Amino acid sequence: MKTIMLAIVLLFTGATSFAQTKNAKKQHHVVAKQKFTCSMHPEVVRSKPGKCPKCNMALVPVKKKAHTKMQPVDKMKM
Repeated sequence: MKTIMLAIVLLFTGATSFAQTKNAKKQHHVVAKQKFTCSMHPEVVRSKPGKCPKCNMALVPVKKKAHTKMQPVDKMKM
């Protein structure tokens, strides 16, 4: 009886580890696409560089905003 239980446990652990490695290979990396905007008209956002349709200026890459730590309202200085 112990050998049957041991065989079932080994079979189960082998199957789960195989399933995890198989799923890990299927994961795709999500690539963030670069966005471009006009420095004079921030509402203009495009997926590729070019000219602003409003002022004809060159579109610039959008920079990712740095995460800022929020302060509690009662500790803010006025």
